[in-house]
Amino acid sequence: MQSVGLGVPAPAVLRRALVESVLVAAVAVAIGVRIFVSAKAEGRLAGVAAYLFAVLIAAVLAARRRAPLGVLLASVLLLIAYHVLGSPGISPVIPLAVPLYAAAVAGHLRWAASAAVAALTAAELFPVLQDHQPISSSIAALLPQAALLASLIMLGETVRSRRALADEAQHTARRAVLDREREADRRVTEERLRIARELHDVLAHTLAGAAIQASVAAETLTDDPDTCREALEAVRAGYREARAELAATVGVLRADPARDGGRAADRGPVPGLAHLDSLLDTARRAGLQVAVTRQGEPRDLPPAVDLTAYRIVQESLTNVVRHGAARMVEVELAYRPTEIVLSIVDNGQGRAECSRQRAGGDGGFGILGMRERATAIGGKLTAGERPDGGFQVVANLPAAAENGAGR
Repeated sequence: MQSVGLGVPAPAVLRRALVESVLVAAVAVAIGVRIFVSAKAEGRLAGVAAYLFAVLIAAVLAARRRAPLGVLLASVLLLIAYHVLGSPGISPVIPLAVPLYAAAVAGHLRWAASAAVAALTAAELFPVLQDHQPISSSIAALLPQAALLASLIMLGETVRSRRALADEAQHTARRAVLDREREADRRVTEERLRIARELHDVLAHTLAGAAIQASVAAETLTDDPDTCREALEAVRAGYREARAELAATVGVLRADPARDGGRAADRGPVPGLAHLDSLLDTARRAGLQVAVTRQGEPRDLPPAVDLTAYRIVQESLTNVVRHGAARMVEVELAYRPTEIVLSIVDNGQGRAECSRQRAGGDGGFGILGMRERATAIGGKLTAGERPDGGFQVVANLPAAAENGAGR
């Protein structure tokens, strides 16, 4: 048999039972010896009832782990009953040592102190009443016993405090491990979303432009070979740009600064507002009329802000090409002291099915991804229909002038 009860190994159960049996027997023998010595000192013989009390007081100790307070109260009551019956006087230290310690360890400090006082009072009161002993001599005899009981109670309280501290330390350690695991999961999730946004922005923009140019090529294949050739060249150019951008993006995502020593840039440039003209040319090749307005003094931006601004313009133009049914787009970049404000406005269809598709209702994640990008760097983004028709995306991105200094 490998286990007993609630999965506790049989050897452990046997050891515990053996320890409990030895403890009960030792306490019973100790109380019995004390009763015998006391009775002999008083010049009489102790009755069977006195030794029976010794056995009972020792026997209840077996339940001290499950009910320490109940065992303490039972021991005190048995001790009082022992004295009421006129049995030979005994010190309360031996009968109450284990119950008081167990109660203190369990956290019943006040009950343990009260029980000790009650037992000491009974041990003093009955000899005075029955044997007419002087109170002074009785108190003097009880002082060492009181000190012993107080020491046992304090020992139990000390053990309880140490166990509580150990449990708290274990709980804190477990909580720290869980916090680290949650933080690791959060970082993995954020990185996964970041990769998804990068791939979405690059592929969606490239595929949207390629689809438009492919349609133009298909329509002009027979009647206008030159236009068809231009459209196919635009598809090829878009493919080359997308391939280069994907290579740069994947290189950055795979970069390990500790291992590469900051040489991630060798894998290719990360797109930013410096590449805006190329992005707008792609939109123009897709048939859009794009106007650009810049306010304020253009300046270098922190890399994260620069990439986010580029991606927001890219995704906004992609949405216009795919869903907007627009012919004109106005892109405005406003450089302010502590931020850069992007505004992308089109004159297309801003309502009903088109608006739902732009917002990602058709299963896309364009606007959601743009909003996540802006929020990740401490900015904000709003997108929606314009009262006079069309659609507008506005992004406020933090970009203090000193942040770009020395870049």
